[in-house]
Amino acid sequence: MKYEEAIEKLNGFNSEELSEKLEKLEKRENLSKEDVNKLLEETAGALFSASKEIKAPELYRVVRNGGKCLDNHEKTLFEEAPLFGEDYIRFSYDPIIPFVEGKIKEGETVSLMTYRKAVEENPLALLMEGFPEDSQVFDILAKDGFSEKGKENYLSVAKFIKNELIKENKDEKLIRKIKSLLEGDELCMALCYSHDGADYVAMRTDIVDIYYCCTSIIVCRLEWMENKGEMVEVLPLSHSKGFVLPGKEIEYDEFGEVGTFTFEMDDYR
Repeated sequence: MKYEEAIEKLNGFNSEELSEKLEKLEKRENLSKEDVNKLLEETAGALFSASKEIKAPELYRVVRNGGKCLDNHEKTLFEEAPLFGEDYIRFSYDPIIPFVEGKIKEGETVSLMTYRKAVEENPLALLMEGFPEDSQVFDILAKDGFSEKGKENYLSVAKFIKNELIKENKDEKLIRKIKSLLEGDELCMALCYSHDGADYVAMRTDIVDIYYCCTSIIVCRLEWMENKGEMVEVLPLSHSKGFVLPGKEIEYDEFGEVGTFTFEMDDYR
């Protein structure tokens, strides 16, 4: 929705009616697809789009490949559960969250991939969860007529969206519908959200290589995970010899007797 129209609509919402609609969406098991879409358009569809630059020097993801080495670049461009659709790949700002988010089990062998920033330009990502309550953006919005009531209504809808994004069992169809409402007619190059201090970004598969280069694939076994990812220990088995490039077969070196290594969340927060 256009910026000015969204402000006017959010300012004019009846807060009680909005809360009732959001509650119906939260308990939507018995609603028809048409009713769910109508409620989404009346709530999430009333928000104005917001974006931010992705400045992370490195991004990470974990790929399940049956414990084997990935042999080409094309096979890396997929995700088991494509939250935002098959055109997007989800990354994390640290190498720990992909193990948590992917529900990797102790003893399981996976490929840990590192993508390094390839250009100075930063991709713009649609802010799926909206602005946080303490954001200074609201001071700017107030100058454009955004009222306190409008802010409360905005935060109510943003909270609903956030809760859907961080659920353990995510409703992918609902999240994709929200995405389409927020982005409008123009397909976003990237999407982002955060949870418990962890940042996530989903980037379109056709633009990943423009902004980031896959510099490392480590085939490793998860040895143990402490307190849902505060600390993760892996045993590296093989490592890609060079950058992972389209059209080139990936070559690996054996790690040998290097032992395990540990990722600690405190190092990334």
